[in-house]
Amino acid sequence: MPKNNMSLIERGPVPAIILVLICAICVALLALTADVTADARAYQAQWLADTNKRALFPLADDFPEETLEQAGEGIPGAETVDLSQHHPEVYMVAAVHSGGEVTGVIIGVASKGYGGKVPVMVGFDLSGTIVGINVDASGETPGLGQKTADASFTDQYIGRLSDDSLSDIDAVTSATISSHAVTASVREASFAYDALMREGGR
Repeated sequence: MPKNNMSLIERGPVPAIILVLICAICVALLALTADVTADARAYQAQWLADTNKRALFPLADDFPEETLEQAGEGIPGAETVDLSQHHPEVYMVAAVHSGGEVTGVIIGVASKGYGGKVPVMVGFDLSGTIVGINVDASGETPGLGQKTADASFTDQYIGRLSDDSLSDIDAVTSATISSHAVTASVREASFAYDALMREGGR
């Protein structure tokens, strides 16, 4: 039996129409899948972005961020402060939401370390007590400055009030510059917290 070697053109427009329909259906299905999973993907992305914040407040529901120019607007009892002007090293302020209420504040500050800026997130409860800090020391010297991210160093800040001078913090051995950068960031975060939450903030 002879083989049918006719081209698509010789067979008429039907095969081409079928291909176009198949492509259109595939595109529609992809668009539908993207639309259906958009919320889930957005939630997952936000969850990953909040990982460091969640390390400070594990039981929190979410962490809506404030604008630096009008920080405090979404925090009950806080003053509205332009931190971009008065505290330029602050790069982030987030309210901590738990059970529908604001239960804390996270302030991110980046001070100059040995290898560049060292981002530090400082978590405060509403009494002004530091509940924890999260240090991104990835730009510091391995085995030295990067140890400022270890609990053996960061735990020194836990339980201190925002008006603590932090003068008795022990630096990491052979990483004085990195250690001082972290302390400077925690101190600046404390100043920003006081500006937001306490009358006459510094």
